Amino acid sequence: MTAIIVHNPGAIGYVNDMSSTTEAAHARSDQGADWSIGIDFGTAFSKAAATRVTQEHGGALREMTPLRLGQVAGCNRPFLVPSSIYLDRSHVHFGAQAVAHLTAADSNDRELARSFKTALGSTDFEGALEFFPRQSVDPDRLFRLRDIIVLYLAYLLALIDVAAAQALGVSAATASSRICFSRPGWLPSRYAASHEAMITLFSEAHVVCTALGDRLLAADGVPYAEARAALDAARESASVFNSLDGGVYEASAVGICHFADANSPKCILVVDVGGGTTDVAGLVRAPNTDNIRVVRTARRTIDVAGDDFDAALLDYLVRKSNARSRRDGTAFWRRLSSHVRELKEEMFDTGRVAFSAGGFKVKCTAREFEGHPSFKAVVRDIAKLYELSLDEVVRSCRRDGIRRVGVVLAGGGSRLPALRRAIMRPRWTGFGVQIVHLPTTPAWGHGLASSSDFDALFAQLSAAFGAAISSSEFARSVQV
Repeated sequence: MTAIIVHNPGAIGYVNDMSSTTEAAHARSDQGADWSIGIDFGTAFSKAAATRVTQEHGGALREMTPLRLGQVAGCNRPFLVPSSIYLDRSHVHFGAQAVAHLTAADSNDRELARSFKTALGSTDFEGALEFFPRQSVDPDRLFRLRDIIVLYLAYLLALIDVAAAQALGVSAATASSRICFSRPGWLPSRYAASHEAMITLFSEAHVVCTALGDRLLAADGVPYAEARAALDAARESASVFNSLDGGVYEASAVGICHFADANSPKCILVVDVGGGTTDVAGLVRAPNTDNIRVVRTARRTIDVAGDDFDAALLDYLVRKSNARSRRDGTAFWRRLSSHVRELKEEMFDTGRVAFSAGGFKVKCTAREFEGHPSFKAVVRDIAKLYELSLDEVVRSCRRDGIRRVGVVLAGGGSRLPALRRAIMRPRWTGFGVQIVHLPTTPAWGHGLASSSDFDALFAQLSAAFGAAISSSEFARSVQV
């Protein structure tokens, strides 16, 4: 049996020395080659985790650790980085710094570039990547959506290099380790092309990261001229990111993460409620092997997810503000939109939330928001998706003689009480198949941190862990 050990994030020291990032990006490390890094480029937040398999005492030993990207980026959440960019007409700002700079600008007509990952889900994503964002995002029309994605991925790679150096003692991790990204479920007929697009975007981002180095992590951002020059050079270089090991479907990655627990059921159904999409996957472990297959008829994706909850909350709070004109309402909406994800989490953590800006002040309780028709509609759509996939998994289990199905709710949206109630309610499946709702955190994950609310955090990190595991030599047989 394969043993699993974990690194305790609380034991990882913070090193505020980023001077070696640029030089390290040019070298490969034998030590880094042992590690696989999983990247979850999320619509709302991005995360990363690392794993490696070593042979000790005659058996395989898997080490796992989350990477403290948020801590390196100066966020208040050590493992999560907001997938946000702010273009201030002279510099490009990333993550939490983007939010801080926009807030400091105190502008009614500007907003962050957010949810830009969703362009990859378009039926014509090649064309969508060439669009310019809204004028409120980029008034000067200097950066297309493709540029914004590449810049953000370059920033993410720079964070990973620093965080991996701290946690693993590995220099230039993105150049010396195997890298696997988790991806949403794009349209099946477009899978090959969209997967190739992600490979290209990551390859360009690696070139940009190598060129800009520490400047990507600077508090004052990257000057437009430097960002533009790096982007143009990357587009022309056609360089291949050799460390990139490919991608894995997000819900499948979560399932792989839970299959790392030897006591897991043979069949797992994952409902991953992210920022831009809700992805569902049924996975089955083959008897007496480590092979995992996907129940294809149960693998589904809808573009209803966290962003829709955010939109519903924005609409509800703007209505409660009683703005006197459409212009005032739009101005308040823009101020509110930069904070809505954090406000949503605060509301469901504490039961209520308040926000004030531009002369407006609004309050809302979780209970009253859950009664809002838009909120109910989102929960209903996700619950319906789950029911359809669960029916397919149950049929498959009956054919294969499997008696238990483990259900896992993952992603940032998994924290919403109304959604948890809809997914985790008891359900009659007929004779022979039992539905078991698995803990958000598998048994091995409890060694990662001692915080009482780590279950909520693990739900957001599990896709990154699964991507790292799927890229390791131990999991080459996973068919996802």
